[in-house]
Amino acid sequence: MIKKHKKKIHTLIIFVLVILMLHTNILSNFVWTLPELFSDFKMPINWLECHSLGVNLITTESIDCGTGKNISQFNYGYAFLSIPYNQILDIFYRQYLPYIVIFLFIYLTTKIINPNNKLEVILLYLALLNPSSMLLIERLQLDCFIYIAAIITVYNRFYFINWFLIIYLALIKIYPIAILINIFVENKKRNFKKIFLLIIFLTTITIIYLSINKEFYLYTINNMMPGKAGYHFLYSLNSLPKIFEYFFGIKYQILLIIFYSSFIFLTIKFYKKIVSDTNYLDKELYTKTSKLFLIGGFLNLFLFTLASNFFYKEIFLILLIPYILCIKNKYNNKIFKILIYIFIARYGYLFLYAFININDGITFNDSQRIFSNKFLIVITLKSLLDFILVSIITSILYLKTKLYILDKLKN
Repeated sequence: MIKKHKKKIHTLIIFVLVILMLHTNILSNFVWTLPELFSDFKMPINWLECHSLGVNLITTESIDCGTGKNISQFNYGYAFLSIPYNQILDIFYRQYLPYIVIFLFIYLTTKIINPNNKLEVILLYLALLNPSSMLLIERLQLDCFIYIAAIITVYNRFYFINWFLIIYLALIKIYPIAILINIFVENKKRNFKKIFLLIIFLTTITIIYLSINKEFYLYTINNMMPGKAGYHFLYSLNSLPKIFEYFFGIKYQILLIIFYSSFIFLTIKFYKKIVSDTNYLDKELYTKTSKLFLIGGFLNLFLFTLASNFFYKEIFLILLIPYILCIKNKYNNKIFKILIYIFIARYGYLFLYAFININDGITFNDSQRIFSNKFLIVITLKSLLDFILVSIITSILYLKTKLYILDKLKN
């Protein structure tokens, strides 16, 4: 009986643990908690409220909606303001929707990982309760919704709903466009001609919408103020160049060239190691776990290489786990087995990393930031782990993409 309902039991246990952590002081030892829960979710609701009152949000001036709330500069794509709003919905959005989203977030993660042994149970709990995931939940960042949407696009068979959902999210924040990679694999019978026509159709609709709302999106491009992580809680290929610049004073642009080149070199090395045995990958091209890996892989590659992100964007790494477990369990592959242990070790390490991030403090000398040695050590190890993990993932992603193209050409 327990085995039959294991996913529900794990979902409820993790949900209770998350709620307890959100409403106690435990979490503040590992993430910078804010005075109000779900702050990154409630500010967009303030924007909706102001928009409903006829206040112009497309401005760089301070926003006063007459509600007594602190309203920051509008920082989403204009499409966000099409979300319905009234006072009843305001209560639902602020008081109930956050907990519905958290429960759905946990339930879907439990569903896709579907742990069948103690190791996989540990991996599930670490994936959801580690500091980066908890920071995402505590702020209820937009990535939480994008993560849920990514899973829905894999399981939902009404494809047109998936396409427009992702385009809508991409009109709010650009990077969800990476989820549209699912167009290539969601239907095994869809040939390149149909895929090409579909892309033309969706691109045309998007261009028409953007042309109609051109002034709003030009404003967003010119005035958006994206939050960037510095040395703390960083998930980016830029993190090692930042650290080495601090250590050695080498010009940042030179370090970027060195580390991006090293990333490509290491990815090629891993690819050559993996490509020697690909028979099992051919059999897993169109499975749900494979689709999740493609979506999560491209999202992570996009975010990791192109921006300096806060580490809650690591959440998309979870989408890779079901496929890695599948290959490890079905084919007893050594590389995928090692990957699982890397995930577990990395999630465990995040607790130490986050604790020191929060409790180490920052001192200044002549307006220059001074970091402690232990802080520099833990962030360097975190950055190296990220560098190696994403490099391995990219090599598998490249191989899977290549196999998919060959399969389509063959058929």
